[in-house]
This record gives sequence, structure tokens and C-alpha cells, in this order.
Amino acid sequence: MSIPITDQTGEVKVYGSGAPGGKGAGLIRMSDISLPKVGKLRTHILSTDFFDKYQENGSRLGDDELSAVATILGELGDIPLGIRSSATNEAGRTETGIGPVHAGENASFMLPNNHPDPAVRLAQAVRAIGHIYDDFRRKQPPDSREKMAIVINPIPGLFDDTFAGPVYYPYISGVASSFFPHALKNQNPREGFARIAFGHGYATVLDDFPVISMATIRNPIPLDLLKIGAGQQYFYALDMTRNRELKGEELETMRKLHVRFANFHKIRILGIQNNLITIEELIQNNHFGFKTTLVDIMEAISARVSSHFQIEFVFNLDFSRKEGRKGTFHIVQLTELPELRFDALPLPRHIRHTYLSITNAQGHGVKRDIRFAITVSPFLYTKDMQAAVRKRIAEVNREMQDRRAKYILVVPGRLGSKNPDWGIFLDFKDVDQAAAIFEYGVDVAGRAEPLPEEGSLTGGIYGSHFLYMIQGGADEDQKRLQTRMYGTQGTHFLTNLMSNNIIYGYVTPQLDPFDPWFFSGTQPDGAVSVLTFPGPVAVFADSINQRCQVVVEDA
Repeated sequence: MSIPITDQTGEVKVYGSGAPGGKGAGLIRMSDISLPKVGKLRTHILSTDFFDKYQENGSRLGDDELSAVATILGELGDIPLGIRSSATNEAGRTETGIGPVHAGENASFMLPNNHPDPAVRLAQAVRAIGHIYDDFRRKQPPDSREKMAIVINPIPGLFDDTFAGPVYYPYISGVASSFFPHALKNQNPREGFARIAFGHGYATVLDDFPVISMATIRNPIPLDLLKIGAGQQYFYALDMTRNRELKGEELETMRKLHVRFANFHKIRILGIQNNLITIEELIQNNHFGFKTTLVDIMEAISARVSSHFQIEFVFNLDFSRKEGRKGTFHIVQLTELPELRFDALPLPRHIRHTYLSITNAQGHGVKRDIRFAITVSPFLYTKDMQAAVRKRIAEVNREMQDRRAKYILVVPGRLGSKNPDWGIFLDFKDVDQAAAIFEYGVDVAGRAEPLPEEGSLTGGIYGSHFLYMIQGGADEDQKRLQTRMYGTQGTHFLTNLMSNNIIYGYVTPQLDPFDPWFFSGTQPDGAVSVLTFPGPVAVFADSINQRCQVVVEDA
């Protein structure tokens, strides 16, 4: 018995009667919205019925499910494909409407899909689906009712026969948000924010290297005014030779390349400065109508979506034409975000004690009755502790969930970074019970300033650190401008923090008021401490005036 197509809206087909998951629901919603200069993205969604069958069948797809996948691959042909997770809880979807966002927590795979034998192509796609299911099940608590759907799309892009081998990538990838909570006083936060990159979109959601910010989308600040982080040095591309095996590592089919490997004639029209791609021609000069079309897209979606939202998109040029080239956008994901209020917030007048006070913070509002703190000491932490520290933080986070208690987390360096020298890598779900998270210093040693990076052309970790005050600006306004532009990177980790309004800030060692009590409970055999405040504390965060305090209020 074949699996029926239960829904077909535009270019979107849903197989089975189960749920389409977060990404799937967003793409179904997008298919109903008429957008200017946006290409139709052929989308095939394996509903959660496939996941149920996979579990019932001993971690294997049944014959009907395999037949459906083979049919989809036959319809799409031998073009590069994205096999993407679409969990029921990953894009802010709940049974009652818009809920917490859990972006980027589940595996997805990009496949060359170019092997001459269709059976090999099918086998690799089926392995990708199985890896997504298995990865998802490992991450779920025993009592979880969440399920996984799968989205299968062609990847709009271009082939490039580089010195590093044949690769494929979108010309431009981006993440765009409808609301920019860190707008300067002369900016309209409803003009949105975007993070864009040459190459595959992994560059815009991972934290591997600086890419390009559009703040705001309608009136972006010129890159040369930011002074630091003057362009993109690397890019992600799909390795077209990795078309057989798939071990289950999400980026195993991808290559991270220096931009010098890209076709010079293709990147020079984006803008190049000191061997870095600036994309200034698209952002500032609106070549190929890039900026104005992106503005039109955001406005068209805003007219149909009641909440704030975020899209992931790609933009490609028709290089077969020497003159009159036109650009085409494709929307590959829509995530509806919770509405957050950002009214001016008065700080408390009567304070008994201040635990910390900083001027670099994200998030807005007052969070009271916090009784616990989890801290990682920069004086005891070393890189080889990362796995144990991550495990311990996740354990305490689950304990706090069971107790329905919020806590404050203090860590050295950049939480969520995959660079072990810069910070501690964690998934959002490992810290999602936190009321506030504070980075202490710019790296795992808790330094106030980063060590210089040999051979760096982008200012080292300047320009990519989440919230520390970038040094070397002309004045405080310049520093703050750079902090805000680079402090909203659009990564999945930061998207989750912003969407769930978890207060997130940076403590400058030896400068910001910071109570050493936070590091008072550390033991020589471990860097993680779970502390109980002597009395309940409150966190005041004002993103409009960029100030944040953790205090004990007078009764």
C-alpha cells in the first residue's frame, strides 16, 4: 500500500497523515504567500508517520516508506539535496500556537545526489533520514512526545570546479529577522536585521568565522564604518565527491574553504577588499535589486504573519547571461517568533546589594525570585574539561526544570562556540532553564582582551564575539555600534536566546562591577559550582539603554 500525498499546496507535498514539523509548517505557510522575485522551492515533506514507522520497524524504513523516498528522488533528479530535520517542537510551534523556539538542535544533511547509480543516491538519502531520526531520539527525554518529520528540498545554487575539487553552494545565503532588538537610537527596530554570507548557509548559523551584517535591512550601516571584521574570509560549500557514504556527522559532506578557492569572477561583483568578500555591492549599492527585494520580501511576509519572524534564504544569479543578469531568492525556512515588548525599563531605586552591573546585554525585562547560580571558574577550567562541564551543566539544567526554578549562569568566554579556546560548546537545550547567562571575559581563560591570532585578516575574534565591547573604536559610540552589529550574529544558539528572551550579557573583567562570590564555591577537582544565593535576587535588563544588573532589592 503506497503512502498517500495528504496535502499539496503549491510546490509543497506532504506524505502521510502525520505532522509536518516546524520547518515543514513554515514552508507550507510560505507557499500561500505571494512574494516578489522569489523562486518556487520544490518541497517534499515526510510527515511524522515515517518516524513512527521507523521506530516500530526496528530503526528501519518499511517498503512503502522506501518507495516514497525513491519516488521523491526520481521526481527531483540528480541535483544537490537538503535532507533536513523538521521536529514538532523546533520552530516555535505548539498545539496552542507560537511557543518557545528550538532552532538548530537537530541534525540535517546536504547531499551531492550526483552518483550515476540511482540506488546509491537512494541509499545515501535513506541513511541521512535514519541519522536524523536516531540523533533526535538520543536527544529526547524518556517521556518526550515530540516527533520528527523530514523536509527534502533541492539546494538552489551553482557548481564551482575549484582547486580544492568540485563543489556546489548558493551564491548568497542569509538569515533575516523582522525585528532588530539592538537598534541604535536613529534606527527603526522594525526594519529588521540580516546576517548574510557568500556560500552555503551554515556560515550564517554557525559561529565559525565573521560574515556580513545588515542592520537594518532597509538602511544597513556601511561595512567600512564598523572598522573591524571587514569581510568574509571563508565559506562553506558542498563537496560533490562525497556522494556515497554517510556516517552521521552533520557537516561531513561540506567543505570549509578560503575565499581564494572560489571563482574570482563570481565573487568580484560582490565586492572584495584585502582578499575578503564584503558583499557591499549588494547591500549598499543594491546590485541586482538585492536589498530592495529583500525589503519587499520581509514586508510581504509581515503583512501575512502576525508575530515577529525569521527567514532563512538563498540568492543566486544566472551566470549563463553575460549581461542583464537577474537575481532570484528562495526562502528555505520560516520561523515565527514570540512577540516581545521593549519598553523603557527603570532600574530599581532601592538596592541592598549588587552582584553585577554591565552595559553590554541582550534581552529585556525583569526576572525576580532567582535563587540559584551555576558558575564555571575561568581560573580552574581547561579545554580538556569541556565534555564533563557540558554534561554537568546539562544535568543541573534538567534538575532546575524538575524544580521549576530559574538560575543565573556565569561562564568564561563565548558560550556555544565550537572553538575550544574561545568558549564552551553547549546546545540551547542544555541551558534553556536559565533566566540569564553572562560571559566572563573573551575566552576560556577569562581574559579581558583576546590574544592576537597569527595570520588573522579579520581582527582575530574581534567582530565575532557575541557581546564584548570591541576595542579600538574611535569612541564609545563607535564601540557600541560595532558591539550591536556583531553582537546579533543570527546563529541558531543566539536565535534561541533572543526568541525565548533569555537575558545574555558580557562581563568585562576588572572593569564591570562583579561580585567574586560567583566563583566562591569552586573546588580544585571541578570547575562547575552550583550556588544558592543568600536571598532571592532579581535581574534587570534594559536593551534600549544597554544596561543590566543582578541585585538584591530592599523589601
